[in-house]
Amino acid sequence: MGRLKKKFKRLSRMKEDKQDPDTSSSGGIIRRGVSASSLTPVSTCGSIVDGTRFRKESVCEDYIENKTGYFVYDSVTSTKTGMTSLGDSQDNLNTISGYTIHPNMLDEKGTHNGQGANFTQNNKSGKKGGSPDWNKMGFKTLKYFKKRIPILSWIKEYKLSMIISDAIAGITVGLTVIPQGIAYAGVAGLDAQYGLYSAFMGCFLYCIFGSSKDVTIGPTAIMALMTQIHAQYGPDYAVLLAFLSGLVIFSFGILQLGFMIDFISVPVIAGFTSAAAITIASGQVKSLLGLTIEHKSHLHLGIVDGWIDVFTYIGTTKWADAVLGIVCSIILLSLRQLNRTSWFKTSENPAPGIQTLFNKLPAGAQKFVNKSVWFICTARNAVIVVICALIAGFADPGCLDIIDYKNGKTNVTVNGTCMWSLTGRIQEGLPPLQAPPFSTIEDGVTKSFGDMCSQLGSAIIVIPLIAILESVAIAKAFAGGKPVDASQEMIALGLCNVFGSFVLSMPTTGSFSRTAVNAASGVKSPFGGVFTGGLVILCLAFLIPFCAFIPKATLAAVIITAVIFSVEYEVVMPMWRSKRMDLVPAFLCFFVCILYELEFGILAGVAIQIIFILYHRARPGIQVQVKQVGGCGQEYLYIAPDQGIVFPSVSYVRNLINKAGVRQASDRIPVVIDCSKINSADFTAAKGFKSMLADFKARNTEVYWLDPSPNVAHVLKAIAQNAFKPIYGELEMLESGIGGSNGISSSNGGESVNGNPNGSTPTSQPASLIVATAPLLNDTQQNSSVKT
Repeated sequence: MGRLKKKFKRLSRMKEDKQDPDTSSSGGIIRRGVSASSLTPVSTCGSIVDGTRFRKESVCEDYIENKTGYFVYDSVTSTKTGMTSLGDSQDNLNTISGYTIHPNMLDEKGTHNGQGANFTQNNKSGKKGGSPDWNKMGFKTLKYFKKRIPILSWIKEYKLSMIISDAIAGITVGLTVIPQGIAYAGVAGLDAQYGLYSAFMGCFLYCIFGSSKDVTIGPTAIMALMTQIHAQYGPDYAVLLAFLSGLVIFSFGILQLGFMIDFISVPVIAGFTSAAAITIASGQVKSLLGLTIEHKSHLHLGIVDGWIDVFTYIGTTKWADAVLGIVCSIILLSLRQLNRTSWFKTSENPAPGIQTLFNKLPAGAQKFVNKSVWFICTARNAVIVVICALIAGFADPGCLDIIDYKNGKTNVTVNGTCMWSLTGRIQEGLPPLQAPPFSTIEDGVTKSFGDMCSQLGSAIIVIPLIAILESVAIAKAFAGGKPVDASQEMIALGLCNVFGSFVLSMPTTGSFSRTAVNAASGVKSPFGGVFTGGLVILCLAFLIPFCAFIPKATLAAVIITAVIFSVEYEVVMPMWRSKRMDLVPAFLCFFVCILYELEFGILAGVAIQIIFILYHRARPGIQVQVKQVGGCGQEYLYIAPDQGIVFPSVSYVRNLINKAGVRQASDRIPVVIDCSKINSADFTAAKGFKSMLADFKARNTEVYWLDPSPNVAHVLKAIAQNAFKPIYGELEMLESGIGGSNGISSSNGGESVNGNPNGSTPTSQPASLIVATAPLLNDTQQNSSVKT
């Protein structure tokens, strides 16, 4: 193999190939008009070869993958015909076209030794005369596994020095996810421990299968809110939903169906996230103020019901909870803003005030203060939660017994009241490792797997789509301009949810806030997730008793300050200035989510967006203009559709072209339909155009199709037959003065592609087009004559 590579590296000393250019080699790989001296190395990809530009972007990719030889191009058609590697000898031309030259097919000098003369195409085993290239097959297998299990790629480059950065980032994220997990479990209507159960398995799995070092998987506000609709029937529904969502996401990744999220446009996403943020924040007002709501409103108007309850029972406000919640909110927002200032950053030109005082400190003190402020601001949720839990624990240590007595968990009579509304006792220990529930008992009635799936309904599809949308968008946002393998992200996310369901997790996805914390903490690899998951497990095993003293008002403040910045009000004015129609799906999705349910809101937004797409597809824009051919002043009617023509748009396009032909064309003016933007056509379109051509023929007007693609030309030619007259290249209408009242040369159609193939003139002269074309583009067109 080494000798073979040396042969391929001697490109600069290549001599003129003496092989007859008219002969073909290896099944016609080198065609007439192409010699070895005109072969093009990979460095010229994208440039002009023999006056014709490359037409396939995959050429360079094919070369890079094989890393051997030259590309051979047909000088007429400019399509890739094979790849040729040249040895040191002028006559030693080894041609490769879907074949592999194995190293043991070469002798000591690197020339072909005659072995494997009938080697198998594409290395497919089982065919006569050849054997598979096991080395290449093994390399491709290893490459596939590295692509699908990214840890195999980066673990070899992992250094011990990186573990410190990953540990710091992982612990910081862990301090963020613990209070968020407890809070989001409340949003989902589950016990607090389910939020922590959802916070560690995704960290471990994403470390193995994830492709981004920054992304963290765990519970999020939107996933919790969408789960709440079904978790009200019991936690088993939430766990099963995580399992089914993981299967759907994993299937999307394996089948590469990520394109489906492209149907969710930016306006729909903005409306959905804004509605979800407002819904989540509205649901936490009760806990923030410590309200006691005895009877809930049942108007079924989304957040309207919640606000009716708030104003109805505003008199039950618990002032200790209200003060604590408002103070915590103010502190959290202040710390968030402090993290965005430059007060504690070194600067040569410090701003007057705090930054000036900071810059007067010694270098060591500056570094210590800067890191301390950054850590407190970044881990502000954990800092606030811990401080409030300690205060509550010391100020009201007997509150847990009071809560247990009120909830009927103890027979011991306990009198008194709590100063604050606390989270209460949380189930200690790690979750059991068990299969997700495929049946459950609800109100004494056993629900089968089918009953549970029926209860979950559209959430089995909608929640995976939202999870994919969040996770892939976050991965792209933190990719630093590098490409993101969306399929691999879906595979990783799907496995996180599937395996998470075995530890009683609710649906999870990527968290933007925690990913931002991870990136800001200086994480070096996905291994930081191991420390995050380990810290959550440590909390479940040993620290759960202390979490019982966390005030509900503090958790409400954490959630509200986290989600209010997801309201994307700033996109309204740009959409108003650019395209106001985009506001329709945005506001439709927003109001359906606010007043009904999130699932139906996003479905409504996607549905109206698809209707818009179908309408524009069925009503394409058409440019109609009378033009003149340069050099002779001859006029022709130029018609240019701006997109492909398929069955919903056939009648519309046909009527427009017919009207334009009647109003502006005559038997003196031919019609030219520009097909440069028509990238597709179907049978219905071809039938409609055939009828249209018959109408023009009845009016004695010729119709030509300018630069149709091979696919479009094939469809139209198959139906319209000889009435279809494509032309290629720059139009040039010449006056010939041959007979007839119009004095314009004519063609008789027939099998001609560019006018009359035999130069004959019919007795009646319809308007005709004489065309001079550039070099033809395919073998079918090569046989057609050009009349000039």
